[in-house]
Amino acid sequence: LKCSHSLHQGGASGGLSGQQMALFQQPTRPNGLVHCEFKAGRMDWDGTKVTADKRKGKVLLYTSEEEQLTHFQWHDREKNEVVTDLIVINDAYFEKIEKVKDGRVYLLRFTSSDKKLFFWMQEPKDDRDVELMKKFNEAVGATIPEKKAGGSSAAPAVPGAGNDPALNAILQQFLQSQGQQGPRANPIPLQAVLTPETLQSLMSDEAAVAEMQSLVPDSHKSSEGVREALGSPQLQQSLRALTQAVHSDQLPVLFASLGLDPAEIASAPPGTDAVEILCRAMEKKMGGGGSA
Repeated sequence: LKCSHSLHQGGASGGLSGQQMALFQQPTRPNGLVHCEFKAGRMDWDGTKVTADKRKGKVLLYTSEEEQLTHFQWHDREKNEVVTDLIVINDAYFEKIEKVKDGRVYLLRFTSSDKKLFFWMQEPKDDRDVELMKKFNEAVGATIPEKKAGGSSAAPAVPGAGNDPALNAILQQFLQSQGQQGPRANPIPLQAVLTPETLQSLMSDEAAVAEMQSLVPDSHKSSEGVREALGSPQLQQSLRALTQAVHSDQLPVLFASLGLDPAEIASAPPGTDAVEILCRAMEKKMGGGGSA
């Protein structure tokens, strides 16, 4: 177990030379600060059933040195490759499935969506499990909601939940206790709203071009420079990072930084997508009256 240490590149000793060369040529761990790292397997849940992933795995929570974003990753330890890579912005936390008495099963929840990821500890000892989960949750900084009593609906099927029938049954009971809230639409990414075509159409608006020219570096002050910036991969990367912030607990902070009224968040109908709330708030500030 490793917690709160600087990420470093490590060489391999022994083993096949081809695998060693692949490790050195394509390191799977970028530079940054590791908050928590531990061995864990995972189970895939598609909303109706849980399927076991039999690979030996590792959970890694780190903040990238280059982009200063916090990543949650699940690694395949046998292939030394990243399988899952999610940006978390104060919106993820682990909780233990207490009904599993003979195993150490944890659920990764997200306050910004209904996404759920199941993991079971593969560390040989359990004496640091509680400490590790606490460190993970504190590092992410999510506001953990109080557990709700009750739940209804039939339990989803849990095929392939390992070779342990007891674990299979317990997971069924656990998923049943969560209740089924019906399908939920995937969060709208900003890239779906600010498409390259939409951004390029701004070039026909002289006022918009003039405002953008005041915001870009000197090297892009020309109209052609603005056009190039609007179509750049860097802008798309920034939109992806901003999407994570919009769909996280940081939305009120984002509203404040943009001079928007945070009351718009609370007054939005339940289930309204965060991007729609943001667009409507910006329309109101700018005096627009169109519908999102």
